[in-house]
Amino acid sequence: MEFNIRPAAKCCAKTGQPFRPGDVCWSILIEQQGALVRQDFSNEAWEGPPPEAIGHWRCLIPESNETNRPKLDADSLFDYFLQLSDSPNIVQQQYRYVLALLLLRKRRLVLEEVVEFDDRPTMRLVGSAGEGPFDVPEEELNEDQIERLQQQLFDTGRATAA
Repeated sequence: MEFNIRPAAKCCAKTGQPFRPGDVCWSILIEQQGALVRQDFSNEAWEGPPPEAIGHWRCLIPESNETNRPKLDADSLFDYFLQLSDSPNIVQQQYRYVLALLLLRKRRLVLEEVVEFDDRPTMRLVGSAGEGPFDVPEEELNEDQIERLQQQLFDTGRATAA
């Protein structure tokens, strides 16, 4: 059986004090209204697990996962997606595919259907404000290629934000 337990909270459940990277944290798992809920306590506030706890464990608050990447808004990403629409360059086509996936996640694009175009599955997308339709062929990219393309996107965003 798999459980989807969220990461440690930002603050102690008892004191409300924020956790800092490297702090000792005690976590419990309890059932509330049929759902498994994680609660996190600072080392100072920890009094042991309550009787209703399904489990408990000690952990360290990790270093911040936040990066200094600029926040790119969906409209800026969409504008860049439009600029790449007719590019014959294979790298730009891959880049456009990754942008389409990001815009789907941000709900700036909506998947209408998947169609075959030149024997390739192609996403037919529309903009959330009625733009399109846009046909984006699916690309076979490995994780390294996706990471490289995303890094280029963030580097471009950092350059335009400066």
